[in-house]
Amino acid sequence: MATTDTRPTGSTSAADAALADILDEIGVPRPVLTEARNRRDLVLDIAMEHEAARARYVSGSVAHGTHNRPLEDTDCGIEVDRRVQPFRQFGPDGDGRGPEEFIQAFATFVLPRLRERGYPHAEVDLTGNRAIRFEFNETVEIDDWGPVDPYVDLIVGLDRRDGGLWIPNRRRQGWDLADPEHHTWLMTKRDPKALRVLRAHVVRLGKRAIKRDELMPGRTKVMCSWNVSALALDVVDDENPIGVALASFFAESAASIATGLADDPSPVVTEPIKLPEGVTYAMASERLYEMASVVAAALDARSKAGARRELEALYGPELEAIREREQAQANRILGSGGAGGAAATLPFVAPSKRTSSHGSRWYDT
Repeated sequence: MATTDTRPTGSTSAADAALADILDEIGVPRPVLTEARNRRDLVLDIAMEHEAARARYVSGSVAHGTHNRPLEDTDCGIEVDRRVQPFRQFGPDGDGRGPEEFIQAFATFVLPRLRERGYPHAEVDLTGNRAIRFEFNETVEIDDWGPVDPYVDLIVGLDRRDGGLWIPNRRRQGWDLADPEHHTWLMTKRDPKALRVLRAHVVRLGKRAIKRDELMPGRTKVMCSWNVSALALDVVDDENPIGVALASFFAESAASIATGLADDPSPVVTEPIKLPEGVTYAMASERLYEMASVVAAALDARSKAGARRELEALYGPELEAIREREQAQANRILGSGGAGGAAATLPFVAPSKRTSSHGSRWYDT
């Protein structure tokens, strides 16, 4: 992994304040998370009633604390006990039987029970490659968020003697080695809480910037969400301010991906994490360096407004929403208390002190 010239650790900058606003904007309200988690837990409770269910696990962004709005789903899974007779034949170390019948067995087991337990219109979607998707078709209104109807992706895996799971791959009618429980432990348990929280913030901001490229003409998403998390587990290892940590993440990830794919952080998964189809090492590296330069320019800004102008290139829609909300708040204050009330109520953001460590060179490799 390439290292940067310096890693400044100064006080909160204008860029940090701007990024904190963006994190708030892309955050998921607790009531929405609670609804999604309750649905996930219900699916797991039902799946664990199957005679072959051995253990349960949670995975993905909600389990890792790296979820952004809009929250559409939660991920989870169960491990199958290979000693149960009908399931001895599945998997590459069984009789080599493919996953289709295996997936269908659990889909037909869970769905009717889910309908009996409060979701009569629930449906199952088996068009995905690995997960059994349970759609609840039960919209819930949550405060200012509006209607939500999160679904649950359940992956049923075969327990492996050497660790990890064999999970279905329907496209090639085979099985892939995965280690979702270890991934969740790495993201939520391995390191001190302060470092885990910082890393989760970096991952959330990184994911949002990278995913946005899918919607931009001439751009493409250069890596999947788990690739972002896996790189952050390696790169985000110091408790730096969020702006410094994010710029370092983009720059060091760019240097890493230029030389090859990122390894899966599990000790049992040997295949590296693939880039999206059509994305080369050079493409991914170049785009991540561009993102690093945007954040580094924001670190140079003397005010939050200046930092926001630089960050527009990555987080334009979020910053526009923030400005609209701030303007609406100012209008309400002016309407109720006049200009003096507005001046007294709106937050004052002091310009950050510019230091040589915030110069545009610090992120270069």
